[in-house]
Amino acid sequence: MNTLSQTETTEKLLNALDMQGLPVEQQEELLLDLNDMIFKGSLIRLIERMDDQTKDSFNELLETDPEEEVIEAFLAAHVPDADLAVQETLDELTSDILAATGPVTS
Repeated sequence: MNTLSQTETTEKLLNALDMQGLPVEQQEELLLDLNDMIFKGSLIRLIERMDDQTKDSFNELLETDPEEEVIEAFLAAHVPDADLAVQETLDELTSDILAATGPVTS
């Protein structure tokens, strides 16, 4: 994934949420929730891009409770444009939040 693009999108997302006025604990909780939403949305997109054999292999891998790096390596090797799926999820979430909160003004 283009790290600059991801960073810019993440900054837009955080600005749209106007988290500066929240206590640190609430900011951390919100960031964890956003991370979870991005992870789940990305995983759905990635699974949709898998053929049946890859889905079976992925399910077998998940049953071994692998480290995050192992999952990332599997996805990079077996799912075309895996990084694009993550960016699409982040972009969609950002768009939805911006639609609800209004454009960010700096």
